[in-house]
Amino acid sequence: MNADPTPRILVVGGGVSGLVAARDLARSGAEVVLFERGDRPGGRIRREVLAGVPVDVGAEAFATRGGAVSELLGELGLENEIVSPAPLGSWVVAGERAVPLPAAGTLGIPVAPLSPASRRALGLPGALRAAIEPLLPRAVGGGRGTLGDLVRARLGKRVLERLVRPVALGVHSADPAELAVSSVPGLPGALERRGSLIAAARELRASSSAAGGAVAGLRGGMTALVEALLADLGDAGVAVRTGVAVDRVEREDESWTAFDANGQQLDRGNAVILAVSEEAAGSLLGGPARSGSSSVRVEVVALALDEPRLDSAPRGTGALVAAEPGSRSAGAASPPRIVAKALTHVTAKWPERAQRAGSGLHIVRLSYGRAGNPPETAGLGDAAVQRLALQDASRILGVDLRRESLRGMLRREWLTAPPRNTSRDVSAVPVPHGVFVAGDWVGGTGLASVIPAARAAADQALRMIRETKQARTTEHEGAPRA
Repeated sequence: MNADPTPRILVVGGGVSGLVAARDLARSGAEVVLFERGDRPGGRIRREVLAGVPVDVGAEAFATRGGAVSELLGELGLENEIVSPAPLGSWVVAGERAVPLPAAGTLGIPVAPLSPASRRALGLPGALRAAIEPLLPRAVGGGRGTLGDLVRARLGKRVLERLVRPVALGVHSADPAELAVSSVPGLPGALERRGSLIAAARELRASSSAAGGAVAGLRGGMTALVEALLADLGDAGVAVRTGVAVDRVEREDESWTAFDANGQQLDRGNAVILAVSEEAAGSLLGGPARSGSSSVRVEVVALALDEPRLDSAPRGTGALVAAEPGSRSAGAASPPRIVAKALTHVTAKWPERAQRAGSGLHIVRLSYGRAGNPPETAGLGDAAVQRLALQDASRILGVDLRRESLRGMLRREWLTAPPRNTSRDVSAVPVPHGVFVAGDWVGGTGLASVIPAARAAADQALRMIRETKQARTTEHEGAPRA
């Protein structure tokens, strides 16, 4: 009797989701082929060098909630490379106001609304309004589908506009009015148990499961994660095919075949994992063309500044920006509004980057782009982006940054998944038997959500193959013998 053939699984997409799924499959004994249309794997994790300093121009940290990222890093032998950001705290900027961000449990919901930091951010009326929230009946805000509606009903307008909105925009690139309560990790369950948003936020903060809560990074940058995953795949014999674009996947008998745009067969396997965007997954499965894109375009602009006035980290590790109404006007008497949604002071946040940069040199990253709108930098040349970024960084940091201090600039545009909500879920893409999906549109924003979703997809694919094999064995054993 011949031994059972080794299962062969195709993985489409070489971002972190695809790399993690491929690794788990290979470690379980499967033969794996991974396709990445770009020239390099890693997705939105990318390291570049600016003024001699390595800079993450994509994901630069991971949320510690849930422990999924730390567990994977331990498996990869990177546990000693995990570093914590400097304990400087973050700020929130709204118009001309800039204040330290108060202690929060999840997405800016304050855990101590009457603390000095909360009073400074909200003003006494806003802090008092928030402080009465635990006394409100559970029914207040009940049935509100969005985070914005719930926060406004229970905590008031100031908490929403000064804290929750800028944090939600920074974490999800989406307004709380578009973010379902059900999409915020841990919040629905904690709210049900506690009956209070503030109490729920305290519970989440204590459990380290809050979205937008504690983060960590890797010494030298997050690219070390990609490098370690690729090394493991190489050791396991996984074929990583970069520069190969899969155009569609089709089922043939009981296997799946990947084809390129010319109709040439690329490979065949027992199952397929699509670690790509929602639009790409639908297209690969032969779905109808969709108008527009549900993905959010975000551009990261990194500046290297020779500016000793930033040595004091005037806005801690960085700042989130509350969206301002109105539009930029060169002729306006008031200062032009800040259009960046966030700024990270890289050399203040990560001490080892400051050591690499040396005295007086600072790296800051600005993020542009919110759900429903292209980044404000879209279509602008480098000179215009440079002026905009310097202008925004000056207002956010409270320091007049001049062109003469600039030592370099990097810019990189990314597509990210929109926030998951109750009306838009994985069922939006019909997934046939033998195909499994992974990515931030499936699991949620950030590595803490993406990695468990990728591992789940790998486990589901292996389970399906085992069940199919068992069913065949049972059928064979039950067949009448001649």
